[in-house]
Amino acid sequence: MQRDPQGSGAKIRGPDRKRYRACLPASASISQADADVLLPGDIPVKAWCLNSGFWEPCAGVPVEDRGFRYGMSVFETVAIWGGRAAFLDEHLDRLARATNSLGWGAAVPGIPDCGRDATGVVRIYVTAGPGHPGDAFCGSVYALFEECEVGTEFPAVRVASSPAPYLPRPGGWKTGNYWQNVDALAEARAAGMDDVLLFNPSGALVCAGMANVFLEVGGVWKTPALETGARDGVVRAWVREQMPVEETLLGPDDVAQCTACFLTNSRVGVREVSEIDSRPLATDVAMLQKKYRELLPCRSGTSPFP
Repeated sequence: MQRDPQGSGAKIRGPDRKRYRACLPASASISQADADVLLPGDIPVKAWCLNSGFWEPCAGVPVEDRGFRYGMSVFETVAIWGGRAAFLDEHLDRLARATNSLGWGAAVPGIPDCGRDATGVVRIYVTAGPGHPGDAFCGSVYALFEECEVGTEFPAVRVASSPAPYLPRPGGWKTGNYWQNVDALAEARAAGMDDVLLFNPSGALVCAGMANVFLEVGGVWKTPALETGARDGVVRAWVREQMPVEETLLGPDDVAQCTACFLTNSRVGVREVSEIDSRPLATDVAMLQKKYRELLPCRSGTSPFP
């Protein structure tokens, strides 16, 4: 496969391109086959692997990789806004801390160029690589870009508390094993809700299905402490820079007593919660959402384009 020294997601050429196209759905056009993977629903996703310090287009993760076989991977989701990566340094720092805890000391040098006007999310995965379950963490690196809305005013959501104990990964790192999150989220949506609140076996609130969570209890904004297994998300950290937030242990009683709630992650930014467990809330974080949208271009990494 021809290497792209600029990491720009260049077209796949020669035999690699032919093999790649053969794996795509019949609906994929030739141009899509050049550099895009089609997920169900024709969602264009660009994929790269890191090879000797260079990002190269790839068709997917090898089936022998333990990230695919056992979910042995860590990742970060980075918002891309007009071709620029938001909070990139913060994301790379968290990824480095996660991989260091797994015994892989190398650093991910950055992300591939997703396109001059690209807006969406790029997920950087560091997998365990090939080998047996007990072998050392090898550190194979992949990046996937998905075009989507980011940081906009998404509609408020209704959430439900999950009765199933949630077992977060020690350290709160984002791992490739999201089965618990997805299963709880699917159950909530089947019941007519939009998202779900997850509690660890001790009964402490950890997070929402795919986001950090903030509750207003007794007029004080609070968020689950990291010791519960909550993730140290970059938007969570940004919110704590903008207003007083108490990091503490929260339980079902706090959820039942809260008067407002919002969720945060890299894609949605700050998202209001209008209802918890069928109880209406009076959440209004419009000003915080506005500050986040206005700040995104300023907090983004340097654009690779002039």
